[in-house]
Amino acid sequence: MAKSIKYVYGELKFTIKEQFGHWYLDFYLPSGERQRGTTKLRATAENLKVIKRQVIPDIYEGLGKEPIGIEEEAKTWTLQDFAEEFFELQKTQIRPHTLERNIMHYNNHIAPYFGKKELGSITPLEIERWQNQLLQKYKHLTVQKFRSILFSIYDKALHNDLVLKNPLEKVTAPKLQNNIKIEEINPFTEKELNQIIEHANGYMKNFIKLMAATGMRPGEIIALKWSDIDFEKRTIKVERTRLRAKKGEDIVDGLTKTMSSNRFVDMLNATYDALMAQSELTNESEYIFLNQSNMPFYNHDIIGVNFRKILKQSGVKARPLYNLRHTFASQMISKGADITWVSKMLGHKDVSITLKIYTKFIQEDDETRLKKIAQMDKFMVKFDNGDDKNTDK
Repeated sequence: MAKSIKYVYGELKFTIKEQFGHWYLDFYLPSGERQRGTTKLRATAENLKVIKRQVIPDIYEGLGKEPIGIEEEAKTWTLQDFAEEFFELQKTQIRPHTLERNIMHYNNHIAPYFGKKELGSITPLEIERWQNQLLQKYKHLTVQKFRSILFSIYDKALHNDLVLKNPLEKVTAPKLQNNIKIEEINPFTEKELNQIIEHANGYMKNFIKLMAATGMRPGEIIALKWSDIDFEKRTIKVERTRLRAKKGEDIVDGLTKTMSSNRFVDMLNATYDALMAQSELTNESEYIFLNQSNMPFYNHDIIGVNFRKILKQSGVKARPLYNLRHTFASQMISKGADITWVSKMLGHKDVSITLKIYTKFIQEDDETRLKKIAQMDKFMVKFDNGDDKNTDK
């Protein structure tokens, strides 16, 4: 994709475009006349600096105006102006619902403080005051999210030579507490899970079984296609998730949460049974799970609603749908499953994440512990008993 950069210098707004391997300029004179043409400079990062530091200032001076420095140039942008450019660029770089959420956070928590300020005028001290005010209302992790949006905006401005530095680099970020609170991890017991399944039917029964037997995320499950299932090798290929959409909009599948979330999930017997039961409902469809209108789910909201109804009917304490994922992990770990395998099944980046979240579920009795000690003894160095054979004479 050809690079296009918005650049403001004094009263002029330039678009620097990469075309045919060279940098082109597109801008309007004060009279309203449009100017377009090649700089004859190859499209390299070094030549981009030449355009900003020499070519554009020469054009500006040629119009009878005084050249300006980078500090003054940065002041021609307000944070609001550049934020709009930033979010426009992100439309092709991040998921739509993530972009929508970031814009909402910016409008609610950043723009009221800094939106009208000049991009180059915001100081680290102002950033720290803003951050401290937010910490009085919101949790550390939430403030970190707001801060990361502002950091990214400044990082983009810095790379476009619109500011000399990112003021957030001199402000210590809020110390993050554990991302997942222990009270939020409330897995179902085997008894509860059986009660839930007993009161579920149709696709909901199969969905619950599949999630509890694989630890997959809800968005990953509703994005599954029959082509992802290999009954012979007993694997499920996970390579997409359902992006949040509204009724009437097109169904959109996107990348999974992280690169490590792209994985092959092993098919346990319970998984196999759930998929076979679901195949009787949707085996002629592309997607495995369909709503009551025989259409793919726009998102998993309605599944969450139905799940809450099932919990109420079964007399099980209300908990979010996501706890089925926690149930898989906690059940496997507490029964001695290899933590590396569990981590891979969940799609975690590394085992440390799995351990951080589920350590409290690692249990073993004395008999198991003593067996492990005996096993480790086999690999231990055999020490000499230390008799007197080697005493000095």
